[in-house]
Amino acid sequence: MMNTTDLSEESLESILKRLRRIEGQVRGLQKMIEAGRPCEEVLTQMSATKKAMEAASNTILREFLTLCATDIARGDTKKPEQIAVLLRKFAS
Repeated sequence: MMNTTDLSEESLESILKRLRRIEGQVRGLQKMIEAGRPCEEVLTQMSATKKAMEAASNTILREFLTLCATDIARGDTKKPEQIAVLLRKFAS
């Protein structure tokens, strides 16, 4: 199984930067709710937050698949099943 320590430095930095931005978005959402902002504005911000989470997930998935492809090329017969399990989780 791949760990986040296996990610490239560039991907890791990108993911962490994105997660920090998401953290700020979530705090902003809490303030919007507390302030009684219009539902449309809140939902727009929630959509942006969801898309940011998906982008972070996609980065991790791309790295995982790249590393798995390398392992498969080296003869690892367990990787295809690991990929299938992850894709089922990711698609849900």
